[in-house]
Amino acid sequence: MSIVRAQLKEQQVSSAILDLLAYFAVMHLKLDFDTLYSYLQIKTGELVARKQLRSLIRQGKVQYRDNLYSLKGQHYPSQKSMRAHQATLLKKARRWTLLFRLVPSIKSVVVINSTAYGNVHSGSDIDLFIITTPNRIFLTKAFLMYFLKLIKQLENQQVSAGRFSLGMFLTTKGARLDKDMMKVNNPDLAPRMITGIPVYGADTWYGILKNDPYLQTKLPNYIWPKTSIRIHGSGIKLLDKLDDIGYRRHLSHTASQPKTHHPDAFIRVRPDIINLHHKSRSAQIAEKWLSIRSSY
Repeated sequence: MSIVRAQLKEQQVSSAILDLLAYFAVMHLKLDFDTLYSYLQIKTGELVARKQLRSLIRQGKVQYRDNLYSLKGQHYPSQKSMRAHQATLLKKARRWTLLFRLVPSIKSVVVINSTAYGNVHSGSDIDLFIITTPNRIFLTKAFLMYFLKLIKQLENQQVSAGRFSLGMFLTTKGARLDKDMMKVNNPDLAPRMITGIPVYGADTWYGILKNDPYLQTKLPNYIWPKTSIRIHGSGIKLLDKLDDIGYRRHLSHTASQPKTHHPDAFIRVRPDIINLHHKSRSAQIAEKWLSIRSSY
């Protein structure tokens, strides 16, 4: 590699590091090196990444404290207190998943969003991403919603702290994540998905992520666990028909809700996916990210 090309590569790596740290500054989180390197959206070696981090520290753009990297001048709350509360919420998710996994159609349960990131507070809920067998997605959601509502573990407008939120379902067939997850993909989609914590069915979850073309492009340094894709059969025709009825009712109900037509809404209701973001934050996150990034 020529000197000019090497310098250009280093500049690109430096820019990618700032992009990533700016995104996690929006989330008020610092990163250790292993996490930073694996989430970096440019193919590079560890030595080059470390070299550029040292350069950014000398330039006064990045700071390194307690083995964590962050943007200098940005506000970061106590990581320790947030991690303690995150551990409590994850413990609850794992405990309840022991029951969820008894449902034959559930193949993976993944904690996502703030509880997965670790930027939690006293009012945080537990967002779950549920992976089901094909033709069971609506029956599974109906059962979980009824069950959690009955035992007062489902979030509602009055109470959300420590309760479960069920806004995202997908079948083992997978989906095009860049088309079906959020309104504005950059910079939110890749870290949002890869930070998900599977509390059941990790092989199924990482298999779906690993085979998504968008994530493959965005996470060139990520070391994927060995997985095998298995699209589970459903088998019982009567339940297939009931799930189809559930799909049509869910679609009609969702379409009739005024909040579904809000300009910030991002809704996907198909036989293979349920993704309900009545107030998608992806555009606001992108705006905040650009504002922070422009300062560095």
